[in-house]
Amino acid sequence: MAKLNVDDAITEGTAKISILCDNHAIKDSLGKEWGLSMALDMPQGDLWLWDCGASSLFLQNAKEMKIDTNKAKGIAISHGHWDHTAGMDALMESGFTGPVYAHPNFSAKRYALWENDKVKEASFPCEYPGTIIVRDHTELDTGLFMITEIPRIEGLFEATGGLFIDPEMTITDHVPDDSFLLMMTKSGPVVVLGCCHSGLANSLYHLRDLTGLKSLHAIIGGLHLFEADVNEFESTAKVIEEFNPKMIAAGHCTGDKGYEFLKDRLSCDVLPMGSGAVFEF
Repeated sequence: MAKLNVDDAITEGTAKISILCDNHAIKDSLGKEWGLSMALDMPQGDLWLWDCGASSLFLQNAKEMKIDTNKAKGIAISHGHWDHTAGMDALMESGFTGPVYAHPNFSAKRYALWENDKVKEASFPCEYPGTIIVRDHTELDTGLFMITEIPRIEGLFEATGGLFIDPEMTITDHVPDDSFLLMMTKSGPVVVLGCCHSGLANSLYHLRDLTGLKSLHAIIGGLHLFEADVNEFESTAKVIEEFNPKMIAAGHCTGDKGYEFLKDRLSCDVLPMGSGAVFEF
């Protein structure tokens, strides 16, 4: 795999990440759901979308936040689970005409163990929009990279428990389409996660191998700790310390217990996400 050169990708000006929907909301006027969507304002003026939530809620919240999603240059999909993609039909019906960037497996059939040991389909539920395929990494815009095909190192945590590629629940879904974004901001590198099914250690070690980056300014997104135990909380905390960010904003599938553990355990700023949260770099 080719190495990814990000040395010349930093641009002047302020980058901004707005949380369009999340499990929690920081304002009463905004909705919340088990889902994730973000709007990324790049320093050069381009707008990008990261995931489209579990419904049209992200569009309603975006309107309340005065963010015009139809002006987005494109949308990148972190992986194909319904809680990150089910708003796609609503996005297309709203007049969005930009490209959709996704790993080729994002629309594959997949299943999840649900309450009472029942199986539920967890696949992308919308009409296939046509995509620009990302098999390893690509530069979406100046200073904005999408990275996927994350290798899984034996012994490191990955969040794939209860996920399957067959309805009989015999074959584990390792979520090969799991992806993250890298924003090269004037404050430093910012990693933007979806659900981080690969595990944070696998994701950040892959980033380091690709780019040579050994430290970050911020980590934002879901860490998929809501079904993890304290040992996995601790291993996640240790890899965060290894990359020494100044702040993390953890939400969605991180879970309340995982968030509180990291907030108590880490010396960097640990901030909540929530619909309506805005982070500038």
